[in-house]
Amino acid sequence: MSLDLAAWLADVRTSYHVNPLIFGALYLIGVGPFWFSIYKIVAGLKRRDFRQVRIYGLVLAVAIVLPFAYVAVFGRNLPLWFWGVAGLIILSSLYSVYRKLKKS
Repeated sequence: MSLDLAAWLADVRTSYHVNPLIFGALYLIGVGPFWFSIYKIVAGLKRRDFRQVRIYGLVLAVAIVLPFAYVAVFGRNLPLWFWGVAGLIILSSLYSVYRKLKKS
């Protein structure tokens, strides 16, 4: 059994109107802002600078949601299981943030 990655990516692109490489790039680009915003939120909470917490909370939300927003805007005919997996990823990210902030 041979998996032709290029054919699979092309099939996803034509079937769902979403480029998996753009989705992956958005997801990877969001890693840096995700961790930096956690650091800044913790620092803002320690200094009681709630303006900083709000600003970096927004950055954090964008970093988490951006790849899925791309799919929501441009995707067509996506299976329901995709949205279930996307929801689980977003919820697990939010839970991870909650645990990290609670520790600090």
